[in-house]
Amino acid sequence: MPLAMTTKHHLWLKRGTQELLKKDIPTALFCDSNAAIDVAYNPKLNDRSKHIDIANHFIREQIKQGNVSVMYVPSE
Repeated sequence: MPLAMTTKHHLWLKRGTQELLKKDIPTALFCDSNAAIDVAYNPKLNDRSKHIDIANHFIREQIKQGNVSVMYVPSE
């Protein structure tokens, strides 16, 4: 769920900077949860992922369209 909110805010900022400054900002989001990244990139459903919220499908759409990419960064 936090990844979905981050994606929404990122897209809002990206559109704002493109409109005001005519510049593009990077599309990489950093996450410290391998599980969240796996759910975002893997569209296959199984017994453990049937409870996935609609917000995570939004992230998958944005990744598929090339608007964002999610990279792992340790939280140390």
